[in-house]
Amino acid sequence: MAHPEQKLYDSDPTEDTSWLLTYADIITLLLIFFVLLFSSSKVNKEIFDAMAQSISQSMNNPAAPPPVPPEEKQGTAQPLELAQSKLDDLIKKEGLESKIQTNLTATGLMIELASHSFFDSGSADIRASMESSLIGLSQVILSLPGQSYKVEIEGHTDNAPINTSAFPSNWELAALRSINVLHLFQENGIAKQNLSVSAFADTRPKFPNVDGDNEPIAENQAKNRRVLVHIFNVAATEMQ
Repeated sequence: MAHPEQKLYDSDPTEDTSWLLTYADIITLLLIFFVLLFSSSKVNKEIFDAMAQSISQSMNNPAAPPPVPPEEKQGTAQPLELAQSKLDDLIKKEGLESKIQTNLTATGLMIELASHSFFDSGSADIRASMESSLIGLSQVILSLPGQSYKVEIEGHTDNAPINTSAFPSNWELAALRSINVLHLFQENGIAKQNLSVSAFADTRPKFPNVDGDNEPIAENQAKNRRVLVHIFNVAATEMQ
């Protein structure tokens, strides 16, 4: 005897499933909400990369510490990087590439002043034509935040001896050149407690003053005559 065709159900055919329509509407609205929320947000790539790295490290090595956030990693170096950028712009604008050089080191920002550009031979008086450049440098230093940044000025000479009434040796010449730079910085607003000077004469040449036959190398001697302005963060230095 043939049975009439019957419809198969996964559940009780008498069950009320009308709630599924409401549920589907809610899911659709939630999906639209999160899509709009994501599209209107700005993803911070550095934070995203840091989170991705943290998750990766946790999966490979659960005991590994989380990565340092980018803003903490930059720490006190960031203001010095900004200061270097400002100085490099100033140097390029004024065409001072052969007279002033900057270098960001592990201990701070080093600015090298070529003595032959800032001083006459055998003199410690800053040339009037270069004072504006040093004033610009002092303004960049003043832009650094807080009082934790110190400025140490170093005087260096070549090995050519000097013996005048004003400068019995290269020690006095190196010292007074750095002191005069210090005075200019102080006159333009840098607090004196943030300034210091030191003189090294010819004891720390950047390049050999003489060749193998003990003959002077004029080009190297010119490079060794310099004043270094070292800007460093006291707190960061004490932590090292």
